[in-house]
Amino acid sequence: MISISLLKGGQYDIDDEASTIAKPTPYIMHNKLRLAYKQRRSERDRPEPPGTDFSKNGFNTGVQDVLHIDIKVKSEHTLCGKQYDGEMQIFHLHKVTRTLEAMSILIEVDNTEGKNPHMQKLIDYFQKKFDRDQDMCKNKQVVARKLFDVSRMNGADSEQIKSKLRGLNTKDSGSNEPVMSKPPPQFKVEEETDVSHGIVDRFLNLLQRRTGPDWRWDPFEPWFIMRTIHFWAYSGSITEPPCFEDVNWRILDVPMKITYGQLIQLKKLMFDHVDPDTCRKTSTHYDESNARPVQPYRGGRNYRCRRSDYVSDKEREASGLRRGFNLEKFWCGVDLLPWVEGEFPNV
Repeated sequence: MISISLLKGGQYDIDDEASTIAKPTPYIMHNKLRLAYKQRRSERDRPEPPGTDFSKNGFNTGVQDVLHIDIKVKSEHTLCGKQYDGEMQIFHLHKVTRTLEAMSILIEVDNTEGKNPHMQKLIDYFQKKFDRDQDMCKNKQVVARKLFDVSRMNGADSEQIKSKLRGLNTKDSGSNEPVMSKPPPQFKVEEETDVSHGIVDRFLNLLQRRTGPDWRWDPFEPWFIMRTIHFWAYSGSITEPPCFEDVNWRILDVPMKITYGQLIQLKKLMFDHVDPDTCRKTSTHYDESNARPVQPYRGGRNYRCRRSDYVSDKEREASGLRRGFNLEKFWCGVDLLPWVEGEFPNV
C-alpha cells in the first residue's frame, strides 16, 4: 500500500507582487501547460519546491520534490469509464532511485460551486505568459510592416517609428463568475465533549484562511485543488514519447471543480497560443483536446486506497485513534475539512 501522508507547499509562489519569492517557470507547450520547478541537488538547497511524503514501502521513502505540473484537456485517465474535462498531473522526482511518482487530480466542470479562486490564480499566471508571447509576435509583425514601409519611403525617421512601437498594452481577461467559497461543515458535532469542541475550533480556523489575491498558490491546497488523499493506483508510463515505463501513478478519487468559463480560458491558453518567434500557433490539439487518447488496459497491478485503508495524520491526531473518528459525521477530509465521498464508492 502506497499512501500519501504529508504534503508540503514549498517556498515558491506565482504572485508578481511577491518579488522576493522564487517563481516556477510557466511553459505553454504544444500539448499541455507546464509549471516547472528548479531541481535541487540536496535538501539544503533553496528555494524548496513543493513535495509529497509517500509512506515508506521499500524504495519509496521520504519527501519527494515536485519536478513539474502538467495540465491537459480532456483527462488522460478515466474512472470506471468516465472521462473528465481536464487533468492536472503532478510529477515528483525520487531523490534516490531517480524515478517518477505521478499524482493526478482530475478536473470537472461544475458551475454550481462558482469559480475556483485557487485554480484561477494559476490560470492567470499562464495568461500573463500567453499575453507576453502574443505581444512579442505583434511587435515583430508591426516592426516588419514598418521596416517595409521605411524601405519605400526614403524620408522616414526610423527612430521615430521605433518609438511608436513601444509600450503595447495587454488586455485583462477578467470574469464576472461568482467565486467558490469554502464549504460549511458536513458533520454536526456536540459541544459537550472536549474532542468535538476542538474539531469545531480547528475547522473555524481553517475557514478563516484567505482566498484573495495574496493567497499563496499551492498545488496541494486543500479543497479548491485537492479534496482527498485517497486514490486509484497503478504502475505505468508517462503519457507522451518516449513513454518510458516504471511510473507510479496515483489518481485521486475526488475531482477538482472549475467553472465552464475557466475551462474555456484553459482551452484558449493551450489552443490559441502563438510562438513569439514564428507567430505560428503552437497547439497540436484535436477535437477540443490535447490529451493522449485513453489506452486499453494491458494488465498489471492496480488497486484503490480508501478511507478504510488509512486516514490523514491530522484526523488521527484530532481523534486520538489510529483509524480516525469512528462515526461518519466526524470524518474529515484534507486538512480537517469536510469529508468528500470519492467517485464510484462501491467499485
